[in-house]
This record gives sequence, C-alpha cells and structure tokens, in this order.
Amino acid sequence: MKLNLSRYQVKLVALCLLIGVIPVTVLGVFSYVRTSSLIERKVLQGNDQLLLQTQTQLENTLKIVDFSIFQLANSQEVNDALQIRIEAKDFPVVDKLSDMLQRIQIYELGIRDIHLINIARQWVINNRGYASLNDFAKAYPLTSLMSSDKPYKWLTLVSGGQGGEPRHASIYLVKRFPNYSAKPSGLLVTEMSDQELFKQLPASSELGSVIVLDERGDNITAGRDAALDRALRNSPLPEEIRQSEASSGYRVGRIGQDQYGFTFRKSAYNGWTYLLIVSLGSIKRESQAIGWATAWACAVIIAIVVVLSLRGAGRLYSPLRRLYQMTAGPGEEPDPKQPKDEFAAIERRVEAMSRSYTHLNVSMEKLTRQLKPVITFRLVQGGLPAKEIDEQVQLFGCAQPYRRLAVAIIRIDSLERTRYLESDRSLLLFALSNIVEETVPPEHRLCPVVIDQAQVTVFRGNQESPEAFKAYLTAALRQIRDNAKSYLGLSVSAGISRPYEAYADTPAAYAEGLDALKYRITRNSETVFFLEDEEPGVQMVMFPEHLEKQLVEAVKFSDEGRASALLKEFLHILSNRELTHNQMQNWLTKLLLDLLYLAEQPDAACPPLDTNATPLYEQLKRLHTLPEIETWFMQRIVEPLIRAGEAGNEAPYDKIAQEIVRMIRSEYDRELTLEECASRLNYHPSYIRRALKKSLNTNFTDCLLAYRMEIAKRWLTDTEMKIADMSRKLQYNNPQNFIRYFKKSTGMTPGQFRENSGGG
Repeated sequence: MKLNLSRYQVKLVALCLLIGVIPVTVLGVFSYVRTSSLIERKVLQGNDQLLLQTQTQLENTLKIVDFSIFQLANSQEVNDALQIRIEAKDFPVVDKLSDMLQRIQIYELGIRDIHLINIARQWVINNRGYASLNDFAKAYPLTSLMSSDKPYKWLTLVSGGQGGEPRHASIYLVKRFPNYSAKPSGLLVTEMSDQELFKQLPASSELGSVIVLDERGDNITAGRDAALDRALRNSPLPEEIRQSEASSGYRVGRIGQDQYGFTFRKSAYNGWTYLLIVSLGSIKRESQAIGWATAWACAVIIAIVVVLSLRGAGRLYSPLRRLYQMTAGPGEEPDPKQPKDEFAAIERRVEAMSRSYTHLNVSMEKLTRQLKPVITFRLVQGGLPAKEIDEQVQLFGCAQPYRRLAVAIIRIDSLERTRYLESDRSLLLFALSNIVEETVPPEHRLCPVVIDQAQVTVFRGNQESPEAFKAYLTAALRQIRDNAKSYLGLSVSAGISRPYEAYADTPAAYAEGLDALKYRITRNSETVFFLEDEEPGVQMVMFPEHLEKQLVEAVKFSDEGRASALLKEFLHILSNRELTHNQMQNWLTKLLLDLLYLAEQPDAACPPLDTNATPLYEQLKRLHTLPEIETWFMQRIVEPLIRAGEAGNEAPYDKIAQEIVRMIRSEYDRELTLEECASRLNYHPSYIRRALKKSLNTNFTDCLLAYRMEIAKRWLTDTEMKIADMSRKLQYNNPQNFIRYFKKSTGMTPGQFRENSGGG
C-alpha cells in the first residue's frame, strides 16, 4: 500500500513516532543494561573471591619458605661459617652446611636451590657444593641480589622478551648479613621455581586469567601465557593499577581491540599485585538472550505505535488542509515541484520579501563598513580638509557629544616564541582591530585602522576631568591587551597621545602616540605608555664610558660570559636612566660603533658583520625592547667577534698550557690553584681554563691530581716513605682521602701497588 502523505503529515507522523518510540527504546536499553550490569557484578564478586583465595594460598607458601629461611639464617652453624675462609680442612663444615640447606628444600614449596654467599670471604655454598664467588657471579645476578635494602626481601628478575622469545621470571628470597648494613658481608639467597610456585594459580579460561606483578610492575607469571604477557606490556592499565593507592578494586581497560575487566589485589607482605583479567565480552554473553527478547518486544510495540501515528496524523492534518484551500489565491496553479507541500506558496512569498530586505540592508552595511576605515585613515593622516571633518565623521554615526579625544597606537611586541611567522603580522593587526571593535563601544571610538605595522584607534570621551579620561583609556587598553593575549596569544603595547579637543588635531596626536610608543625600549612588554608620563625633563646624563670599555675589552679577549654580563649591565643602566628616545638610540649606536671598530683592526680575523641587505644601524633602530636588543647584539655582533678572536688566539694556547704544566711539576707539593697560576701569567682564570681544554683536553684539577699520582707511584716504587707522609706532602687532608683517590686512579691501594712493584 502506497501512502499519499504531505510533508507536514510526515512531520506529524515523525513527531508521534518520537513520542512513542523513544520511551520504549529507553526502557528496553535500560532493562538490557541493568541486566548486563547485574550479571557482570556477580561475576566480578566471584572473581574477587577467587583472587583472594589464590593470593592467600600463594602467600602461605611464601611465608612458610620465609619462616624456614629465617630459622636457617639464625642458626649457629650458618653464623659461624660466615666468619671463616673455607679451606681444605673446613670441608666437613661445607658438608654440614650443604646438608642443612638441602633439608629445607621441599619440592612442594617450590624451592629450587639455596645459596649461602660469603661476600667478605669470596665463597658460595649451595646444592652444587662449595664454589668461589667469582664463578657464582658469572651465572647469577649477584649485583641485583645485593641491591636489597631490607634484612629479608623477595626479589624478582624478569628476563627474555626479545625477538618473540617468551619472558621468564626468577624469584629470590634474600637475607642480608649484617641485617641493615649498606655493604653486606654475606647473603642467604633462596631461589624459587616459578613453575612449581605458580602451579597453584588457576589455569586461564573464558572466566579470566590470573597474573602476578612484582613491586616494579613486571609480570612474573609471563611464562604461563606469553601472548597475554605481550598484550599487557602494550597496555598502560596494569601500571596505573600498581601506582594507585587502593589495595584492591576493579578497573576496565583495553587489550588490543577487546575490552577487559581487571580485578586486582595488592599484597602488603611483599608488594606483589595480583590481577584477574576477564574479557567483558564473555561476561556479557549471558545477557544476550535477555537482550534479544527485549529487542523483539520493543519491535512489536514500535509497530503498534507506527500504525496509531499514521491514523492520528491524518486526523490532525485535515483542518490545516481545509485552511490552505480557503486561503489559496484565485487561479493559483499548484506547484509542480512540491505538489504535497501546502505551505510552499506562502513560504516562497515571505522568503522573497525577506531576501530583498536583507540584501538591501547587507549592501548598505557593507558600504558603510568599507567607508568608515577610509574616513578614519584620512583623518589620522591629515588627508581631510578641516571644513569636511565634522560632516564626514557625523555621516557615519559618530555624532555623539564628546569633550576629549586621544589617539592610541597598538603594536605587537614580538612574534618570537609564538605560533606565527613574520608574514602573518598584517593579518594579526587586522585581527587586533577586530578585538578593538568588540572591546570598545562604538560611541567611544572611531573605526579602528591599520597604519604602518600598527593598529590606530581614535578614542572619544565625555569625562569631566583629564584624569578620568586617562583612567578610562588605561582600563580600555588593558582590556584590549588581555583579549589579544587570550584570543591571539600575543603580547602588545600601546602608546597614547596627549588629550585634545578637535578632530583637526588628530594628525599631531598620531605623531605623539608614535613618540610615546618608542619608550617601550626601556619597559617590559604589554605596557600602556602615555606621552606626558614618559617624556623626561631636560637634564645632563653621562654616558657609562667605563662600562662600555670593559665590554669592548671582554669581547677583545674572547670572554663571552663576561661580555654577556657587561652587556646586560649596560642595558640595565640604559633602562634606569631618564633618557629621551633619541638619547637611547645615540648610546646604542655609540656602543655598536665601538664594537665594530674591533672588526676593522688590521689583525682582526672577523668576517664582515654587515652581511644583511639592511644596514646594522637600521636593524638596531627597528628593535623595540631590551631583550630584543640584547639578543641582537649577542648574536649579530658579540658572538661573531668572539668566535673570530678565538680562532686567531688558539696558537698561544699551547704555550700557556705548557707553562701551567711546568708550574704543576715544580710546585705539586703545595696548595697550587688555577687563580694563582692565572695571576702569575697575567691572564683571566677562564682564559687559562680554556687554554688547558683546547691544548690538553683536560682541566687544571685533573692535571694536578694526575701528576701527583705519578709522583706517588714513584715514591712507592723507589722509597720507603710512609703513606701518611706521602698524603701530607701531596696536600691531602688525611691519608684516607689519598688512599681512596689512589685506588680510584690505579685500581689498587698504595700498599698493594708497593707490594706488586717490589718497592720499599
């Protein structure tokens, strides 16, 4: 059966369907979700009990092993054996200890071997009998076993996992002798069989897999299910569970493309985390039958709702149909394109009128918006005749009364460390004009314009006093600055002219705003400058000539650190003086000329600095802040001069280094310092340090200590001088410091060195 429905009838049917279908669908979905959640909760409760039972069984086994080892460690035989060096006559002791170790190695407990390690005496006793510590260290991770920071501690070491190789966990119970010593003299290490220990864990099934993580988060049951272990290593959820403060709980996460539930419990005994991982898809299979039944019931109800909606929509639409027929114009032809839409004719007529009206308004507004910036631009640049100014301004909706005017010029401080390029500056200035339009009401300004890489706005105010007008300008420009920072991520500064009263004075006020903005060089960025506040009085200011000479000298002697510090100090003095903008530029130009004089010397090895198409003094004039000036001086002038000076001064480095070595060899037995040597040679210590690095690739301290070690070796070989006398002559505070450094340098103590060399 084909239904002949109009569009409005279709909408009525759709509304009825929404009203009837949505509650049924929501009820069905709620029933299914509720049932699934109940089944999932019951399964998770069972999993939690299973995980608790598994943890209890496993920790009981570990505690039995811990208690047995505790008794063995406290036995008199073990403590006596740790005090002796095993020799041939002591092999009965070895047999007795081996027998004691083997008696507690019950296979059901998972003990694979017990190692009694005497670090001080360099021997090991285990199931294989007696062995040297060096042989043992080749087969076992001795360093990891010694890293325990507790008297008793369970350690796990996971290996493998490379190139598809399954991972394997080694489990050890480590007992230290003495208990809390930073460097234990002995260890009692119990090596566990992970296969025997973890056979108590339930086998993997559709209801979940049990794994155990050690205190570092490594899977120590990796050998049971290599595929699951590889998948878990790519999931962040096990690490999140281990890092959480909860001692037990439940999390949901993904392994690959599937979603899993993680039931976990953390052990307070040894820091292990027990996980039972179950696929949520397997849990929800039980609720699928209920879901299908609910879906069929909902489908039947929806079918009934559709039939009732069709009948009800026809009854509701019949009055509207009659109303359309009564209001149709005489002789009006039906619409061939939309024969079923009775409202189309009315809609077309209203829409045509609305389009015409909207088009007219848009054209007028567009024309007005285009002409407003032109009028403002000509006003600021002095291009409007005085007799036309008031007429032009009032023509574009600026006829509100005012008492005071002021020109504000806003510039972007810098595009460095922003997401913009220099080519974006023009677009950013237009965006800044939009921010001004949205921030300042139209009655308080003329149309903002962009002139010469700056945003220019003519502000108008009706405040009673100049101070109130100034306060209003400050608040408005700070709001514009904050909006530019928030929306564009840019820092901007503004210069404001003196207040004036007639539009004809706008060009002069524009020049004043530019002058005010020039004082940005001595201030931080994002600042509002009023010309009357910034322009200093007439006074004599002396140029810091002594500081400039020190800076030039530092560059000449290639002392980059001192040159950077002196440049900062020079610019700091510049910012704290009451100088006009022209005086600031003169100071900076004089500093530039004095530095360039170094590059023009006959013996200078510096390449030409002025490689840019723009002259250096023009580049300097374009910088607006002290950080920009400091960076420009360092990168374009100071650093190239220093690099060139270093290239020309590398030849004397060898001579200076040889002189330092001579001083060390003649005065090694006194407190000789780098500063003293530099003072004798009339060089700065940093220059001496650089000479040693470039010539000998070492520093002063290492060179002095190395020669003292050579003298010590000579005394140990050729004389019978006491160690204490040697340390005193070589300027060590005490013999222990001398012995420690000698051993670090040679790998043996002074006594061992003398014995091996046959000296004394």
